[in-house]
Amino acid sequence: MPNTISLATAFIATFACLWLLQPLAIRIGLVDAPRGRKQHQGHIPLIGGIAMFLGFLFSLLTLSISLLPYRSFIAACALLVFVGVLDDFHELSARARLVAQAAAGLIMVLWGQISLHSFGNLLFIGNLHLGMLSLPVTLIAVIGVINAVNMTDGVDGLAGGVTLIELATLLFLAIQGNVFNDAVILLLIMASLLAFLWFNFRFPWRKQALVFMGDAGSMFLGLALVWFSVDLSQGHHYLAAPAVMLWILAIPLFDTTGVIIRRLQKRQPVFSPDREHLHYLLKDAGFTTLQVTLILYITALILAGIGVLLNKLHIAEGIIFVSFLFMFGIYLLVLRYLRNIL
Repeated sequence: MPNTISLATAFIATFACLWLLQPLAIRIGLVDAPRGRKQHQGHIPLIGGIAMFLGFLFSLLTLSISLLPYRSFIAACALLVFVGVLDDFHELSARARLVAQAAAGLIMVLWGQISLHSFGNLLFIGNLHLGMLSLPVTLIAVIGVINAVNMTDGVDGLAGGVTLIELATLLFLAIQGNVFNDAVILLLIMASLLAFLWFNFRFPWRKQALVFMGDAGSMFLGLALVWFSVDLSQGHHYLAAPAVMLWILAIPLFDTTGVIIRRLQKRQPVFSPDREHLHYLLKDAGFTTLQVTLILYITALILAGIGVLLNKLHIAEGIIFVSFLFMFGIYLLVLRYLRNIL
């Protein structure tokens, strides 16, 4: 496990980068301006992602463990952070972002040797082995989770806090399964994320976030989630069924899938921005930003806890999956109710 120095380095380095990069970001135009569905005031620096990644890199230098197994992860993260910063500067096309995410997925599979090769016994007919479909399905999972995290990044502190809960759940599984090197990396990412949340969370004494994570941050965190979710649910690191990982990642998966279904029903482009996300609907229903954030934090914690409990009780994977679909159905009913009252 990392020592106190490593964790402190991750937090302090990220904190320092956030503090020092704010004026530079404003000067060079690396900011998010209010427009359309973005209702914040002023120009907010989009430096969260690059600061978290730099803090994470600095902290790696203090570790005594070998980083050879994680070179592919660092390289894939660096690629996405670089592309994310470019996107934050000058919005790239959806195709360009998807190509970068697919490239990160290829690094994960071909270099990192981490891929989805089995869905487990989801349908009560035995393990669903993917075989030759392993590569494309893994790429879809990588792209899906990265964009799911991005779509939850609509309210101060929401994406960062929900991701922190999900990373903490993966950390719990890693420690329980004695996969300590993965636990070290997860802890360092969480320490960097905590420093970011100090600047991004809507505290009662703060009118709005001081910085945003930007696409660089959402892609970095999204890749970390999908990387370790797959790593801990496949092969020799199998600690939980793939269906359990669905519960751990439930909030971004529910939100993204629900929004996509709605856009398809309305015959709109899948990647078109709107205010159909749960966090926007809750705000339109009269909840404050802080209330919306806390509601979804608690929900994420409960859903992840259910997943861990089901795994601990060795419940059949098919039952875990069907229960997840049932919960998703409840989520869709909540969305419909909120739309009807607004």
